[in-house]
Amino acid sequence: MDVAERYVHLCLRVDRHVEDFVDAYIGPPAWQRSVASEDPVDPARLRDEANLLLDALDAADLEPDRRRWLRGQLGAIGCITGRLAGEKFPWADEVERCLGVRPTRTDTAVIDAVHRRLDVALPGGGDLRERYNAWDVRNAVPRKQLVPALERLNEVLRPRAHSLASMPSEESVAYELVSGVPWIAYNRYEGGYRSRIEVNADLPVSIVLLVAIAAHESYPGHHTERAAKEARLTRALGRVETSVVVTSSPESLVSEGLAQHALGAALGPTPYEVVADALAETGVRFDPIEAQAIHEAELDLYAPVTNAAFMIYEDGAPDDEVTASLQTWGLESEERSARTVRFVADPSARAYVPAYPEGRRLCGAFAARDPGNFSRLLTEQLTTADLLD
Repeated sequence: MDVAERYVHLCLRVDRHVEDFVDAYIGPPAWQRSVASEDPVDPARLRDEANLLLDALDAADLEPDRRRWLRGQLGAIGCITGRLAGEKFPWADEVERCLGVRPTRTDTAVIDAVHRRLDVALPGGGDLRERYNAWDVRNAVPRKQLVPALERLNEVLRPRAHSLASMPSEESVAYELVSGVPWIAYNRYEGGYRSRIEVNADLPVSIVLLVAIAAHESYPGHHTERAAKEARLTRALGRVETSVVVTSSPESLVSEGLAQHALGAALGPTPYEVVADALAETGVRFDPIEAQAIHEAELDLYAPVTNAAFMIYEDGAPDDEVTASLQTWGLESEERSARTVRFVADPSARAYVPAYPEGRRLCGAFAARDPGNFSRLLTEQLTTADLLD
């Protein structure tokens, strides 16, 4: 068994210890069945296997980009399995070992500037948090219109995604409304160029969030990346290591980073103006200029979530203090802030949260260096180290 095959088996074995560690698997079913039939392997042995594979990379008969990508992935797995085996290290060190970049706290003065932008964008006067959450409720898309509106957005976004990345014509996306989950939306990539996207309908889904979900999860975000990479890397080039997608690793940072730039990559600098008429056909109407300003501010409100992770994992702050911070700096409602704390405190998401702001920063800088770089993010086997070069 070569290094790439051993990597896939290692990922499947780690998944026995960490819920949802494997985000998608499209490799040989027999491998998955074989690992499932085993007794769970001791985490210390899994850590040792990750280190052995790291040592074997230089001599492996692999292209340079594959070795570089596997080096980042195996470093993350070594960290995760080491922690499972009892190793102790600060949370920021864990994130750096997993994602390939060190997380940073955002100064409240920077967040204050985001608040000032929102204050100008939101109608009316008075308490900013109250106005922001009232706007969310007032501009929420009715539950019965969520899926039709998302499907209409796909009709606009899908051709743009195909122009950015080569995907088979049979690729497809289906939406499903769910409840009782801590996240907003989740792409379940099923292989065969198909995605099932779950949307949390427990909380209001504003028009701003709806459009962002369509691009982030589908076109040209997660679904486009997965379908394009399955076609090119897994099937055409036979790179078996890409048949398994794992969380809290450099590939997570690349995936979340490109997904946060997906809307602009597809529709340009004013996407809400582009989709306003199409959504009106489904009965969803809104002020596109107002929505655009709020969307731009919301992207920067990921910072308070990373600050909340620092509070939980490095400061040992109690949940009520973290919730209060999210309400003050993230402007979140009581219900939404409680959900965010659940997500950040979930053991399987420990090192994942910074993938959003750090991925956005690094993928944005990478895409800005060359007009074709966003397409490279969707189709090539890139890792955090490639974005830092």
